[in-house]
Amino acid sequence: MTFFRRFKAILCLPLAILMLVTGISPVSTNKQKAREAAVEASIAEAFEPVLRFAVATDVHISAADNTNAERLRQLFESAYRYADNHPTYTTLDAVVLTGDNCDTGSDAEYEILTSVIDENKRDETTMIAIMGNHEFHETAHEGFVRHMKQDLNPHVVVKGFHFIGISPDPTDTWQTPKQINWMSAQLRKAAADDPDKPIFTMQHGHIWNTVYVSRSWYTQMSLPLHMVYARFPQVVNFSGHSHGPVNNPLNIWQNSYTQVAAGTLNYFEMERDIGDNTVPEGSRNAAQYLIVEVDAANRVRIMPYNILTDDFMKTPASTDGDKQLIWQINDVCDTCSFAYTSARKKTDGAPWFEDGDSVCVDSAAAESVTLSFPQAEDDVCVYGYRIRLKDPAHPMKKIEKEIYSEYYFEPMPERLSVTVDGLTAGTTYDVTVTPLNVWLKAGDPITCRFTAPQN
Repeated sequence: MTFFRRFKAILCLPLAILMLVTGISPVSTNKQKAREAAVEASIAEAFEPVLRFAVATDVHISAADNTNAERLRQLFESAYRYADNHPTYTTLDAVVLTGDNCDTGSDAEYEILTSVIDENKRDETTMIAIMGNHEFHETAHEGFVRHMKQDLNPHVVVKGFHFIGISPDPTDTWQTPKQINWMSAQLRKAAADDPDKPIFTMQHGHIWNTVYVSRSWYTQMSLPLHMVYARFPQVVNFSGHSHGPVNNPLNIWQNSYTQVAAGTLNYFEMERDIGDNTVPEGSRNAAQYLIVEVDAANRVRIMPYNILTDDFMKTPASTDGDKQLIWQINDVCDTCSFAYTSARKKTDGAPWFEDGDSVCVDSAAAESVTLSFPQAEDDVCVYGYRIRLKDPAHPMKKIEKEIYSEYYFEPMPERLSVTVDGLTAGTTYDVTVTPLNVWLKAGDPITCRFTAPQN
């Protein structure tokens, strides 16, 4: 990193803290569009890796159910298959696990975990793992070290690239100031080794108010860790704990460095911003991880993979067809080129329904109604819908319900059905269904009117 870049990073530190707290990224709409266009153009260019690794989180190996052990086995299988078939680079250099690798941290669970690793990992692949909070239920740090045979806080160099992780401290369920000081020292060493290369860091919990679900699930040491990472724009930090769907556009976040949520191999959980249930129906249909590549120009390419479909994930935008979801960082040291900032809130448009789309009343009873409607369209991601029922005779009285679009399932359902309770028999209701994007920006609704039948 040049002196100017290092000096700029120090000057921007107070602003980085402000952006973490407020979620505001002070970038104009035109600049943000230019950044996004530059990234899209670069993704279309040839990309020849010199490093490849897989990142998974929240595997939650259980002795009572082998589902997640099988998903981890399939991670190795799919990642190696992709590497073997690559035209120029056929190596999987590392597999990274960012915590909650076991459901309780029992010896039995660790034995299952290590057997999957031993039976599937090739000698060419370096295993890098940290603990989460769930491992503390049983054997805690002692079991992790004994079974995984590695440090709680690894600093490993793979093909010249630094990987640095911190587990929850043995005296705490999160990190301590001592560990954060250690991370800062390791980052200085890594940056001194090569200031232009990305540095890959990890801790189990997200940095608060960064990626999707980080406002609900995050490390308690978010602010001091953020202050450390913010001094090194080349940091690409991976985390988990939240179980958020990996294909949510907010699962990559940038301002003074890059934060990436690694998905889940266990079950989905959502942010507390829509509906009344953060664990949606079908949440166990979740087995997602990341394949990450770096090329000789230090560009970083992050590609979510869906184990359940055995394929790379597609963008959740309904206008993209079957376009593969790729996040790319063209210059990890230049924050001015970062495209995945909160400025996207301004540039991402509202979702819309197509002409002729309508709400259908599938069935109606005295106190409930079942409605169905087609998915709206969006250039990025239709996140959910707000369903509102109003009595025209009493416009201040309304019934509201919010649901997810189920963008996290592949394929995404073409129509949704929802049952709304709390109706009054014999009352006429005006129905509006309003689409929402990931920033909760609302599009124009579709409507209908019906009368709840008498008892």
